[in-house]
Amino acid sequence: MGWLFQEIGDFFSKNDGSFPEICICGLSAEEVNKSYKLIREKSRFNVGKPTFFNREAEKEMDLDEVEDASAMVTEGKAQPFHFMVREICFGKRHRIPELGVFILHNAIALDYEKGPCWGEIEIEALLLLILQLLGDSEKNFIKLEESVSQEDRDKFAAVVKRLCEEEGDKLPTYF
Repeated sequence: MGWLFQEIGDFFSKNDGSFPEICICGLSAEEVNKSYKLIREKSRFNVGKPTFFNREAEKEMDLDEVEDASAMVTEGKAQPFHFMVREICFGKRHRIPELGVFILHNAIALDYEKGPCWGEIEIEALLLLILQLLGDSEKNFIKLEESVSQEDRDKFAAVVKRLCEEEGDKLPTYF
């Protein structure tokens, strides 16, 4: 591909101590739940022992104590939660090093630590995952943090659009 790292490599590889967030917004409850399951299934492991607050039980619980913590969020039975995963792997070459995942009732936000672990293949893998989570619905959209300049937002949008055009029918389908 080659062009991808040249266009937005600095979004990922320039370690400035930040943990930028990319939010996939406008998702239905079903899309949030499917996305959560996909991320959990494709991750090699969770970092630490992630928990969430179960409103019905009025207590913190481990994610693995329930069948689907994301469904509890989308049903209003649990508070939104954040967890970290390592090595989301799909296909023969796509691997995302470490990613924070924030589950909301109508969105999934992904955050990452900038640094040298983000090369062309890792960036491509993350963008392909984002495109998969975004789905085909016209109501879904990508939102970057408020601190991202308009110029960088435009650059990011152009890269995502170009990747869609180049990958076209080759975009992975996990659902």
